[in-house]
Amino acid sequence: MKQFKHLDPKTIEFAGVSASIAGGCRPCLDYHFKKAIELGCNIDQIKEAIELGKMIKQRPIDDIFKHAEKLINEEL
Repeated sequence: MKQFKHLDPKTIEFAGVSASIAGGCRPCLDYHFKKAIELGCNIDQIKEAIELGKMIKQRPIDDIFKHAEKLINEEL
């Protein structure tokens, strides 16, 4: 990817895998997973990128649940 000067192709695909998980985009995940394998990334590296995506996706969910609990507790 020529538009990135400071990121190597593997890093870009790890970011793509994480973003695909966080964004819930199955076709995107299929693409970036395959591309990462083609670039020589190993499964453990890809698993870490997936875990990062899961953490990113889960954060706003946790925050909204905590906020809902706060609102309920304020009304009690």
